[in-house]
Amino acid sequence: MLYFVIKALHILSDFLLIGGMLINAFVIGMVPPTIRTGVISALRKYDRTVTTAALGGAWLFGLWLAFGYGFYTSGWFGFKFLIVLMLSALHGMQGAWMRRMEADPHLDPPAFVRAGLPIVLGSVVVIVALAVIKPF
Repeated sequence: MLYFVIKALHILSDFLLIGGMLINAFVIGMVPPTIRTGVISALRKYDRTVTTAALGGAWLFGLWLAFGYGFYTSGWFGFKFLIVLMLSALHGMQGAWMRRMEADPHLDPPAFVRAGLPIVLGSVVVIVALAVIKPF
């Protein structure tokens, strides 16, 4: 029973995290500089309260599942772990660039941060496939 509760909390945290990262990526890559400051100000509050908390929850419940139920010894988990590390780093870069772009709306972030939408979506597809199929 506890396994299913932790798994549900992990998935809920993942949904909130991925939704927040997709919103961040959209605003960073698509919003024109003329309205960037106002949009980013509102989004940064959401990012700090909801998305960052969801990141913490995803890590907490994910590590609890991995070490509490022995998934850390599986090969698929190691690959998933690397992708999750990359997504966590991307979230940090998104937050840093939103802070910089709020101060100067005409700044353009590097390509890795600007291309957040396909990176996040592709990572989610791979992570879900690894967790469901457990290929190795």
